[in-house]
Amino acid sequence: MGLKTLIIFLLLTTTAWAQPWPQNPPRIGKLKLKQEYWDYIKEAARRYEISPYLIQAVCAIESRYDPEARSGRCFGLMQLHKDTAKKYGVDPHNPRENIMGGSAVLARLMQKYHGNIRRVLRVYNATCTAAYEREVIRAYHQAQFFETSSLPSAGYKN
Repeated sequence: MGLKTLIIFLLLTTTAWAQPWPQNPPRIGKLKLKQEYWDYIKEAARRYEISPYLIQAVCAIESRYDPEARSGRCFGLMQLHKDTAKKYGVDPHNPRENIMGGSAVLARLMQKYHGNIRRVLRVYNATCTAAYEREVIRAYHQAQFFETSSLPSAGYKN
């Protein structure tokens, strides 16, 4: 395990989910998360004991915070697969339920892979590339540390 992975692991598993989180959503680049979705993310983070910043980062990269986003059989903010939504008993078209379902998957993967964020991301997004991993991790850090720099160029435009 590399030093960066170890640091991320420690942040995610020991303190990030237990910290008092800001009332308003942190910004990731130029993307603006609706307050309603941030409230759902914090609820999911408490329920599943994972970092709200990880959940937010996945939402930012998977859908650019678009609850209507669709890619194949994946839907919503966290691009929850239709079969996964059914397994978790959530409606992937409902933003709150989409976040809850996606967060449940992330929490299960965090346990299964002992907090190895890169493995978690690879499994969460079956088509995961190194660029995808970097984007989510960078977004996670931006959200966690309230950076306001732009998302790196990967086809994202505001």
